[in-house]
Amino acid sequence: MLKTLALTTCLGLILATPSLAETYTDPDAAWWGAFLETLDGTAPDLKALALKDPEYLAADEFSRDEALAKVMARLAASRATIDPATAEVVLSIRADFGDYDAARGGFPVSIFTPTSRLPLDPRGRSLFFRNWQDVALFPATRDQGRALRKKIGQDSLLALVTVRDIRKSQTRSEGYEGHVASVTYSTARGSEIGQITPPDVIAADPAAMAAQTEAARQKILTAAGIPPLGTTWDAAKQQLQPLWPVMASSDLVPWGNVRRVAYLWKDGAVQQNEAHDPAKGFRLYLQQREGAWMPQDGEHINVGVTDLLYGSGAGAVDTRGLGAGLACYTPEALDRCAVLIFEPKDGSHVLTGAYGVIEQRPAASAEAAFKTFLGDAAGAFEGLATIADYDREDIRQARKAPVTGGRGVPTYAAGAGHPLTANPPYDPLKNTTGIEPIRREIAIYAVEGAEGRTPLVYVVGQ
Repeated sequence: MLKTLALTTCLGLILATPSLAETYTDPDAAWWGAFLETLDGTAPDLKALALKDPEYLAADEFSRDEALAKVMARLAASRATIDPATAEVVLSIRADFGDYDAARGGFPVSIFTPTSRLPLDPRGRSLFFRNWQDVALFPATRDQGRALRKKIGQDSLLALVTVRDIRKSQTRSEGYEGHVASVTYSTARGSEIGQITPPDVIAADPAAMAAQTEAARQKILTAAGIPPLGTTWDAAKQQLQPLWPVMASSDLVPWGNVRRVAYLWKDGAVQQNEAHDPAKGFRLYLQQREGAWMPQDGEHINVGVTDLLYGSGAGAVDTRGLGAGLACYTPEALDRCAVLIFEPKDGSHVLTGAYGVIEQRPAASAEAAFKTFLGDAAGAFEGLATIADYDREDIRQARKAPVTGGRGVPTYAAGAGHPLTANPPYDPLKNTTGIEPIRREIAIYAVEGAEGRTPLVYVVGQ
């Protein structure tokens, strides 16, 4: 659930600063509309806005044309002065300090959580804090904490939050993300409690980011046991055979009076190797054993339809090829499984996308598992804590549970690399409200709630 923050005032002031930046204090919805249009590069309908402006509405029938022109000129001029690259916004927000956390050494702050958002305008656009973790705790020793609690009791505080570097979110629908530059807390009577100034953002070196992205790609390919995108079908078969006990393609070809899978590898040998339809793409399932993932052909008809689609209910995220509970059909072991997508090209088929699961040992959190897996390469990713539509009991037990555990498991989702030119091959967040698909070359979803393991779902596309 998103936590909605409330502004305590809406002053719309502009303060001059010694730097080149303009500081806007508690701007109103009209300013945010102009700012976000400038940020997005969209052209506003100035006439439509002017017709709703108080100055125009106050004009009589003899001066409306002059008022309209004047208001439109004012609106255009105000937009011309907005520079999202240098703008700083100071927001007055009501905040509460939670119970003192001795382990972390401070008070958790109510307004800084992974899902806290500040509504900006009637369209439903919202601001999130990109570096919320840096300011989520008001530090204090035990003695300082006792003194502070005695001073403020359980009263709410006024937080003056300075935000800069606001950008359109790549993951949140109608969302924008800003960097918190400082937070100053004071009581309702104006007595200042203290200030937090998190580290400044250091601009990422493009070459370093590219190197980290490539390192992440190689880490995933190696751990997942799959070839890089662009590999031809003939080359992929040779690379995959030593790595996987069972492989089967989704393409079915005629075989007597029935149809069977075009390609099947098991028991260390090719069992079936027919030509795939040159005009259609196909999927290749990479697995540890035969099971409910098998394409239904004339030879493999013993699996019920209800076993094929694993999810948490109607419309849930499908886990065919990944196993119930994202356990790769081997709940007794930490394993890997994959689904490769091949498309026709130049008279053959080439690998254009892939997704799968790499099971990891248990970690303190999903984000911790993600960072442990990628190491330094995690720096190339942008991530957020969210919810994925998998059944909680399936995930916990690593199998299809006899009783539904409810939909939705905590998940750390992150993406890196260039934007995709098409939809991602697989989207664990397809049913997650308020979250956009991660349309990046590489996406990783670390899923919490599994006993003795952490499933990492990876998705690679182009």
